Amino acid sequence: MASEMREDEGEYYCFRSAHVESEEAWVFELSEARPAPASWAGTEHEGAVMPGVVMVAVVAHDAEVEKPPFVRFDPEQPVPFALMKRFVARVAEMPDGLEGEQPPR
Repeated sequence: MASEMREDEGEYYCFRSAHVESEEAWVFELSEARPAPASWAGTEHEGAVMPGVVMVAVVAHDAEVEKPPFVRFDPEQPVPFALMKRFVARVAEMPDGLEGEQPPR
């Protein structure tokens, strides 16, 4: 799953995307970013940031699958409006019929 971190007013968030072959769909997720476990201290991953609980997920099926895209929200996870706008803009960059390819950067 491709992953990138974003900062919004001192808080870090993770945007992830992947094509899930078994679902014939792209999945996009927005989550809070969490520090890597303390057990990673002294490794090359020390200080890394990992995705936390998914706040918003978008599932967009491949063009030949006759299912509409849908969005899921975690009601316990508030999303800053500016961050949600950036997330929606990133998902909207995906052209129709992109199945099996890398998402836009």
